Amino acid sequence: MKKIILLLMGITWASSFMLAQEAPNTYLILNENKVTDLNVYKKNYPILRNWWLKTTGQLVSNRASHSSEMGKIYSLIFISGEKNLGDYASQRISLSKKVIDELPEATKSLRENEAEPVSRSTWVQVKNNTMLVPDFKIENYDFRKVLLFTVPSAKITEFKSTIEEVLKEEKAAGFNYNYITYQAIEGYSNNTFMLLLPDRSRLDYYTHQTSRNETRKGNQKMTELNQKAAKFRNPIRIDYLTRIPNN
Repeated sequence: MKKIILLLMGITWASSFMLAQEAPNTYLILNENKVTDLNVYKKNYPILRNWWLKTTGQLVSNRASHSSEMGKIYSLIFISGEKNLGDYASQRISLSKKVIDELPEATKSLRENEAEPVSRSTWVQVKNNTMLVPDFKIENYDFRKVLLFTVPSAKITEFKSTIEEVLKEEKAAGFNYNYITYQAIEGYSNNTFMLLLPDRSRLDYYTHQTSRNETRKGNQKMTELNQKAAKFRNPIRIDYLTRIPNN
């Protein structure tokens, strides 16, 4: 209950932030943990994903889960709009009890396979610090590089402005890739950011990144902006994710 209250407070903060900054209304709930047997998790995941999507209806726009190089599971729940986020938060406990009743074998297997407790956090997408390819679909991108970092609270506005300028320069240079920024509103301090860099495969990511870096080297303004942005970031974690199939 305490976590739900904190989350609802975070939603209130995010709503006022959005009104003031015309910021995004796409939310991400991130569940992180480790499992004993990844194959057991992969077996149960589609069953549970389908149940949650069917039961939550319009509250949840999508769910995706990933294994990682660090041995973690990253489960992502995407929600559009603060009202849907608030409704989901208020129903989460009752829905968790309902899924245990309706899918006892899968939920029991999931619990017994946990190697550490689930850590839950909530994030809001920073629209002006995000770039997506046309018709972006999660299911089309099996690889994700993820970076978690903090920015000094007094420098957040300047950092966001710098990233906005970086993306403008990259679009002008013809870049067309996925660069998705989220800011924490619950579970991590709200000066924590998460950058997701999806690509179709790890090989594709490094091939495309090498090509982009060559272009950046020849653009002085882009280089200076990226160097400026890097000075704001205090890294927490870098990880490499592989999407778990939905069926």
